[in-house]
Amino acid sequence: MNDGYAPTSSNDRGHSVYGNWDNPGTTQWVQYDFASAKTVSSTAIYWFDDDQGIDLPASYTIQYWNGTAWVNVASPSGLGVVANQYNTTTFTPVSTTKIRVNITAKATTSTGIESWRVFGT
Repeated sequence: MNDGYAPTSSNDRGHSVYGNWDNPGTTQWVQYDFASAKTVSSTAIYWFDDDQGIDLPASYTIQYWNGTAWVNVASPSGLGVVANQYNTTTFTPVSTTKIRVNITAKATTSTGIESWRVFGT
C-alpha cells in the first residue's frame, strides 16, 4: 500500500492492491508498524474500487497505538471516501509506533486500498 506507485484511478491494476474480498458489511483494518516512535499528523488514502464487489467504504476511522491500546485520533478532519483521488485526513498529532485504518464496508460490498500514505515527522 506504500510502494511509491501513483494510482491513475480507483480501478488501477498497474500494481498490487489491498482488498478484503468477500467481507461485505464488515469492518476490516490495516496498519503500519514503525521501528521507532513517529509523530503522525495526517494520512491520505486512495481507495480501490473494482466494480466487481469491492467498492468505496461506507466510512473509516484512524487509530494509533498509545503503548497499551488502540485509540481513535483526536479531531480528524477529512475522512473522505471519494473515488479516483487521495482522500486526506488531518488530526491532532500523535507520537506512536503503530497506526491503523478501520474500514467499514457497505452492506453488499467489500473494500480495498490502492495506496495509503502517512505523514508526520
